[in-house]
Amino acid sequence: MQELRRKLAFYKMAQVHSELQAASSLHPKIITTINIDEEKEEDCHLDVVYVLPASVFVDPYQLQDLEAKLGKATVFGEHDLELPLEKVKEPRGSIVFLRQKQPSQSFNLELPIHLRYQQPLLERDHQPITIEAPYAGWTCGDYRWPPISSQYPLITPYQDIESSFTRLTHDPAPLTLSVPIGKVQDAQIVTYGTFGTVVLCTLWIARSVSVSIKRRRRSEAKGKRRKSE
Repeated sequence: MQELRRKLAFYKMAQVHSELQAASSLHPKIITTINIDEEKEEDCHLDVVYVLPASVFVDPYQLQDLEAKLGKATVFGEHDLELPLEKVKEPRGSIVFLRQKQPSQSFNLELPIHLRYQQPLLERDHQPITIEAPYAGWTCGDYRWPPISSQYPLITPYQDIESSFTRLTHDPAPLTLSVPIGKVQDAQIVTYGTFGTVVLCTLWIARSVSVSIKRRRRSEAKGKRRKSE
């Protein structure tokens, strides 16, 4: 009970809190609530940071379209829209920064994310995915994103530029969702079913072509008889 009260008290004090919307779908959203109790410095920008595993990705073009609502997006790491998880080239996933130009004291962000298709498993039909709790902070100096490349090697570091990043307090509880996956035994059924369907379609096409050729020959033969008469 005391632990629950402590967590509730921390949540009330936390300036950044996130939760998942439509967590059981392939296209959920991360809803992030941000409360700011300090004034913005003249040369500082508020950046919201999302660290995503390889199982999850964002669409950079979609984020461009949502810039008016989400802020300026910068994405590092893997964001190929087509690859299944086993084909991903960057196993560390991706990092997304959303820079807020003129943040209000309290606001929400809805970041759309997408789940990659995963290999079938033998023992279960859902795969749990854990996402690090998003956080935010003030980036001060001439940096287009927070200077945290030492913490995340995915980020391109700046050279010879002074900058700092001051985090806001945030709820550290990770976000958990579940992606549906196929079973190994179902994959075999699908393989055989697909093969059978292809064979049947091929036979149907061959039969249709054969029937068409026979009809054409009959028509040509009738035309020759009429001319000879």
